[in-house]
Amino acid sequence: MRRAALSTDALAPRLAALALVAFAYALDAQTPAPTMPGEPPRNSLAITGVSVVDVASGGILPNSTVLIDGGTIASVSRNAAPPVNARVVDGRGKYLIPGLWDMHAHMEGSGEAWLELYVANGVTGIRDMGSDLDFILPLRDATASGRIVGPRIIAAGPILDDAPEAWPFRMRVRDAEEGRAAVRLLKRRGVDLIKVHNLTPRDAFFAIAGEARRQNLPVAGHVPSDVTIEEAIDAGLTSIEHLAEFRLWTSCSAGTDYRPEACRAFFAMLARRGIWQTPTLVAMSEILAIGTPASTVSAERLVYATRSIRELWAGNQRKFATPERIQRLRTLAQVSAVVTSDMAKAGVRIIAGCDAMIAGFCVHDELVAMVRGGMTPLAALQTATINPALYLGRDKALGTVAPTRIADLVLLDGNPLEDIANVRRIRAVVIRGRILERPELDRILTHAKLVAQQ
Repeated sequence: MRRAALSTDALAPRLAALALVAFAYALDAQTPAPTMPGEPPRNSLAITGVSVVDVASGGILPNSTVLIDGGTIASVSRNAAPPVNARVVDGRGKYLIPGLWDMHAHMEGSGEAWLELYVANGVTGIRDMGSDLDFILPLRDATASGRIVGPRIIAAGPILDDAPEAWPFRMRVRDAEEGRAAVRLLKRRGVDLIKVHNLTPRDAFFAIAGEARRQNLPVAGHVPSDVTIEEAIDAGLTSIEHLAEFRLWTSCSAGTDYRPEACRAFFAMLARRGIWQTPTLVAMSEILAIGTPASTVSAERLVYATRSIRELWAGNQRKFATPERIQRLRTLAQVSAVVTSDMAKAGVRIIAGCDAMIAGFCVHDELVAMVRGGMTPLAALQTATINPALYLGRDKALGTVAPTRIADLVLLDGNPLEDIANVRRIRAVVIRGRILERPELDRILTHAKLVAQQ
């Protein structure tokens, strides 16, 4: 993977190409006809007869009409007739959930072509945890404005650490002074958070955390190797990735034999302090095997893998993969699924993330892995819907199907509270009030396959 910045000039042709794709899928792009005073706009959307999933309580509101107006949910009501001027979508026998989130993505690793792949899989928001500024910020602006079809993006910009030069997604910081300067630069460029990693030097980490606090930026990422979890939390790390490479439970267990009773007090502290966890269970299980014969990822999924993401996988595998390490990671990931369930039951806040797995599909797989570890389908679904909204402080706008919320929604053919795998049974996706039904989603998937083969 290259480390050099991508210029906005180099990015412009690709954004223009994606804009054409977006135009093809913008079903409500026509100019609406004038309306009389008091009438709903001609481009309003009504999903009728649908079962609305309340991801906060786990309840189901059956036979509902969800009216969407101008990208916002206007009303959710039982047995209501749709407005005369609304476009009507029959939701009978179907279930409506909020749009899903991938809270650990790397768009520079996959390439911007995966934006549409996220949407086709019901993912309407991502937290990018490491990409070059001149790559990710134009994409964030383009999806936010609706110029291209893609999820809304929360962007960390480059990772701040002292990793070897060839490692991707980085801005090098070697000491406290460079750490503070990097945070100030990222603040000026407009990032949403700061990302740290294993190789962030100890003095740089504390300087980064302090400067981020002064700049009103949250800090998320790995716990640096020479910093304890408790020290990182005290400094202001509020979101921990990958269970701190298993340290989150091996430290309290005093080894890789998980001891729930020994970790109970530690988990209670994490819950009390409000420390978010992004376990990335599927990524931990697959990162050294995906794209090889040892992988459990199907060939049907791998056709969506772009050249850049395959290069990223191959680079990791050349450095680290052995059959023994692959099996060890899978075993630790299985234990981590149980740990994640135990943390959730203890009140620890969990958010779903994929890292470098295949866009969208991996969110579905992550929720399935969580349930396999012992979480309820509701608790798993919350990690990709209401929990990201709470983490971002945007639960009044995102994360639930309710009036005044942004209309990012997924229409499913099955109840995800009965079987979490039903999140894969997507009938339609609504993004910012635009609906993409199954034929359009299939065309997006076909296009994503073609792009991946280039």
